[in-house]
Amino acid sequence: MEEMPRKRYQYVQRQTTRHGKVVWYFRIGEGKRTRLPGEYGSEEFIAAWKALISGEDCAPKAPSRHTLAWLSEKYQQSAAFKGLKASTQANRRNILKAACSTGGDLLIAHITRVTIAAGRDRRADTPHAAINFMKVMGYLFEWAVDAGYAKENPVRGVKRPKVKSDGFIPWTEEDVIAFYRAHGPGTQARLAMELILFTGLRRGDVWKIGPQHIRDDVIELKAGKTDTPLFIPLHPILRESLSKVSTGHLAYLITPVHGRPFKSKESFGNWFGKMCAAAGVGSRAHGIRKTVAQQLAEAGGSNAELKALFGWSTDAMASLYTRDADKRKLAKSAATKLKENVLSPHPRPATPHLNK
Repeated sequence: MEEMPRKRYQYVQRQTTRHGKVVWYFRIGEGKRTRLPGEYGSEEFIAAWKALISGEDCAPKAPSRHTLAWLSEKYQQSAAFKGLKASTQANRRNILKAACSTGGDLLIAHITRVTIAAGRDRRADTPHAAINFMKVMGYLFEWAVDAGYAKENPVRGVKRPKVKSDGFIPWTEEDVIAFYRAHGPGTQARLAMELILFTGLRRGDVWKIGPQHIRDDVIELKAGKTDTPLFIPLHPILRESLSKVSTGHLAYLITPVHGRPFKSKESFGNWFGKMCAAAGVGSRAHGIRKTVAQQLAEAGGSNAELKALFGWSTDAMASLYTRDADKRKLAKSAATKLKENVLSPHPRPATPHLNK
């Protein structure tokens, strides 16, 4: 089904920034050029365009000095912020925008631990959002203290909400079998499964893998999340599957409808989630990575080996898996010893009496 052509807006010009982001400007002839907010065709985009067509000035007013909105803008212009990855910048920018929509007029000096705690509690129904709010506000004020805009970081000492979750659900052997039965050899779903299963890569990395990443039967790339170099030997099954792929693109995985590489990790993750649901599997892509990590740890993999394969920059994540694996081994060992326990509540059979 062909997409409907989007509506054209008079005097609107498209421009791509040096970071590859598409932005839109309003300009009549050689007049003043004004950037339009939001996505093309969004409500705020249309509202601003209508105002400019009517001769009104829709340029956003600069926030008052020494307010949260002012500090947020200063932070986003700093070297500390611009040194972050584009995805991290976008995430923090969205959280700061949401915080400033309600508290942007607050003076920096009036933002205390009580203020931060109140912001946390307003997000009580979404604990992860509350945690992310506190993290980003912490980064903001940590920078503000160093830059001389704040005397202290009000986020310090404020307790983060606890989230009761075991994280992503690991896949079972039955899940893998169900997925293989639902998606046969040569399908994009089967290829995606094998790329994750035999590499342990995150969805944020696996969707970009292409022939250019393979040298001497080793997948070489930098983990997108940690920028850690990864070297993953090709599993024989994966090598066989990749040898049959001929997409003509720089990525092995392509969209089934258009036959082009996925545009983002989110679009790949959403599609793979649908493939899992079609197979009757409740877990998703990251659950496969969790299963692979568990299996490697239970096979005796060390922290260093797990870090090298999964691209973790610290021992923290690797230790989670190796500790659990060690606990299982100790529990099995203890259970074996209990069988020989002379204090067992189950009495031993009595020794038969021998008549003399």
